Amino acid sequence: MNSDLRDKISTAATAVEIVLGLIILLACVIGSIGLVCTTEMDQMLHVPEYFQERLSDACLIIIGIELIKMITSYTIDSVVDVMLLAIARQMVVEHTTPLENLLAVLSVGVLFVIRKYLYISHLDRRKRSKKDIEEDVRAEVYGFTVRRKEERAEEGRP
Repeated sequence: MNSDLRDKISTAATAVEIVLGLIILLACVIGSIGLVCTTEMDQMLHVPEYFQERLSDACLIIIGIELIKMITSYTIDSVVDVMLLAIARQMVVEHTTPLENLLAVLSVGVLFVIRKYLYISHLDRRKRSKKDIEEDVRAEVYGFTVRRKEERAEEGRP
C-alpha cells in the first residue's frame, strides 16, 4: 500500500512537471513572437535603453527554455547551465555596482570549477544500480575502472 501511494505521488509530480514545462514553453513561444513582432529597428539602433530592454527580454526567454530542459532532463549539468545563464543575464543586462560585478564573475567561475572538477557525468544516467554508481565514482576518483567478478570469471581469471 505504501509503495502504491509513493508511485501515485511520483506520477502526479511528473504530471505537474510536464504541465509546468508546457506552460513555460508556451510562454517562451509567445514571448519570442512578441519580441520579434514588436521590435522597432530604428529605436534598436539609436536608443541604448531600448536595446537593453530587448536584450533582457531575449535572455529571459533563453532562461525559460533552459529551465524546461532542466525540468525534463534531471541532470546536474542542466542545473549548472540555468544558473550560469541567470548570472550572465544579470551581468549583461542590469546596471550593477563593481562589487556586484565581481561577485557575479566569481559565481560564474565557481560554477565552471564545479562543472570541470566536481561533476561526474556518469552519475546523471537514470535507473542505475547502486553498484554501478559506486563503480563509476571509483573510476572517476582513482582513475581506473573496477572490474566485476563476473567479467573476470568470463575471462577465466579469479
